[in-house]
Amino acid sequence: MKDHLHKLNNSLSNINYHLAPIAEAAQLLIESGALEKLTEHLPELINFLRRNCPVEEPKLFMPDVLRYLGISERSYYRKIAEGKLVPRKWQGPDFFYRSDLEEERKESKRRGRI
Repeated sequence: MKDHLHKLNNSLSNINYHLAPIAEAAQLLIESGALEKLTEHLPELINFLRRNCPVEEPKLFMPDVLRYLGISERSYYRKIAEGKLVPRKWQGPDFFYRSDLEEERKESKRRGRI
């Protein structure tokens, strides 16, 4: 029993040791007002993180996007020109992740395309 209590105490001390810097950073963000400024730009930050640190999702290429959104090729290029669709560029053809298409998917559903 004493051995279990000793291990538990060590574990709690270890957790406290690792949480202290996080608590200190959080306190600094709150006191400096930086946390409030970050929350004002939260949607932009989320979009930035999604675009630059994506979760492993299958890539959707133009034919896939046309089917997924229920739009024509002409509409696809028009939406890119308007900035409503922003393809990812890497080696090879442009592609999207499903998370990139959420807003346009909602619009397609609203219009009855899908």
